[in-house]
Amino acid sequence: MRLSEIQQIAQAAEKVGEAAIKAILPKPLVEAIGNYRTKKVLEEYRSLSTQEAFTRIYEKGLWGKSGDSLQPFFSGLGSHDQTIVSTYIKSVQVFLSTFAEKPNVVDLGCGDFFVGSKIRPLCGNYIACDIVPKLIEFNKEKYKALSVDFRVLDLTSDELPNGDIVIVRQVLQHLSNEQILCGLPKISSKYKYLILTEHLPAVKDFEHNLDKPAGPDIRASIASGIVLTSPPFNLKPKSERELCQADAAGEIIPTIIQTTLYQLA
Repeated sequence: MRLSEIQQIAQAAEKVGEAAIKAILPKPLVEAIGNYRTKKVLEEYRSLSTQEAFTRIYEKGLWGKSGDSLQPFFSGLGSHDQTIVSTYIKSVQVFLSTFAEKPNVVDLGCGDFFVGSKIRPLCGNYIACDIVPKLIEFNKEKYKALSVDFRVLDLTSDELPNGDIVIVRQVLQHLSNEQILCGLPKISSKYKYLILTEHLPAVKDFEHNLDKPAGPDIRASIASGIVLTSPPFNLKPKSERELCQADAAGEIIPTIIQTTLYQLA
């Protein structure tokens, strides 16, 4: 089938409704429509700055919507699925509780801060950063009782705040390799520990760190994932260990969400 024909069917599907189209069209055609839509969305983001791209992602609800009119920002199922979130929070809380004094934490790409709010009580100073200005302003008001320092920040180009531990949760998977290479040296030289969470293909032998432009998609869609100790990043931590993993919800390709603790200094 020609691309123009798929385009026409995809446009018709938007008018008729997703469920109706899936019910009457053969599966290969439904998949072709999905691939066309994905390509169309990604092309839209190629010409945007990183801040423009992630602002638009939230505005259009590309990672989902909360269903709550009072919560306009939603960071996706990876930040709200009960199993994924509870597994992550428990493992991070266990690690934070090993410190004699509450450590100072920097959260890069804090998103809607649903997860960050759960671990905030075990931290000293907490600086939560995101590239989307309206999201940060919303978080400042919603979480003002938690004494969090919310900041607009681009981890690839801005100076990073001081802290003992840096949390980067499901952020790098949305960035290009070049952007990660800009941010990683600053992270590795600034903090003692890195808690990194990434979507990874649910197989042992996947190709590490395939490149992609910044945008709403992740490398799991091309059967890849971020592994910082592999080229081109070649992070050399003092130690590393897996804190937790959970099956990713709502993904077409079998995927896990893995959290790794790196000791950097």
